[in-house]
Amino acid sequence: MAVVCGFTVANVYLNQTLLVSMSTTFHTSAASIGIIATLTQIGYALGNLLLVPLGDMFERKKLILILLCFVCIVLALNALSINTTWIMIASLTLGVVTVIPQIIVPLAADIASDDNRGKVLGNVAIGLVCGILGARLISGFIDVHFGWRVIYWTAAVATLLMIFLVTAYLPKSKGTNVTNYKNLLLSLGPLFIKEKVLQKACLNQGMMFASFSAFWTTLVFLLHTHPYSYGSSMAGLIGLVGIAGAFATPIVGRLIDRRGEKFANLLCMSISLIAFVGLIWAGYWLPGLILGALLITVGTQANQVACQFTIFQLEVEKRSRLNGLYMVSTFLGGSLGSYIGLLAWSKWQWHGVCVTAILMVTISFSSLIKSKIPERTVKSLIDKKGRNI
Repeated sequence: MAVVCGFTVANVYLNQTLLVSMSTTFHTSAASIGIIATLTQIGYALGNLLLVPLGDMFERKKLILILLCFVCIVLALNALSINTTWIMIASLTLGVVTVIPQIIVPLAADIASDDNRGKVLGNVAIGLVCGILGARLISGFIDVHFGWRVIYWTAAVATLLMIFLVTAYLPKSKGTNVTNYKNLLLSLGPLFIKEKVLQKACLNQGMMFASFSAFWTTLVFLLHTHPYSYGSSMAGLIGLVGIAGAFATPIVGRLIDRRGEKFANLLCMSISLIAFVGLIWAGYWLPGLILGALLITVGTQANQVACQFTIFQLEVEKRSRLNGLYMVSTFLGGSLGSYIGLLAWSKWQWHGVCVTAILMVTISFSSLIKSKIPERTVKSLIDKKGRNI
């Protein structure tokens, strides 16, 4: 599950280190071509809204295989792009169909027991984080040596391998009693309105991911300027350092199982906030930039595990829909972060990006004000621990 999540989620982030090369190919400014990264994340949000809830209706393994086939086709279309309109549409579509990880995560939550769900979600998140950051490393390297189109062909071949892995190893699941797609979609609005805990989790991770996207989308531009003057490959190398942060997610998962998700949320948001404050001064110093990238990755991705743990305590039979709504807000936040980050860069350069990200993390803190542990969580903890918490 972690491997498939990593290879598929990477497709959303491949283009973030390619923006400068694409702008050269299509003879447009780097800031203008940045909309491609935003469109991919918007597409991912749409896929979470329209496709991920199908996991509550259909057998998930079959659904994943169908989507992987579409991913192969769309990756090829990205590689064959002849103008900016083509690649914008192809990037949007790629975001829509590459939502496989968000179908796998509820499946992992179903398989896990109440005692180790946080740990299991943390383990699966290793694949997600490695995919997100590994995409930048690999795409940056291939871009420098072979060109940006080869990256999409490589991803298409990797997706074919994922099809074989899913066929051989992924367990099957059962859908619920939802009878048709229309009723499935119509249930999303009332579900979001009903679950206040879901709303707070959406705001929390949405703003955290916005700050994360603002950092990584603008990093490639920072590395092309003084005092760095590096190429796309350096952004990928910094991403490799961030992969070390992936292994913090199981630790946070165990922390959730012991101390609760709210404590984990506060810890993760504090880590990201400290990182962005430090980057205001340390961003132009390579060791400081690398440390900041590591802390931002740890804070954001571990916070996602904490938020998913929270919403998966709500209604077991609706986990795919809960996760779909949650990830819609997360990637809408990500697309907003990419867009605002690029605007901040164009007007105020790196300091503007850092201040913007600090404001986003501050908003995420507000989601925990007067928050309560879900009643279902309280009951399960009392049953599990045998004492009043």
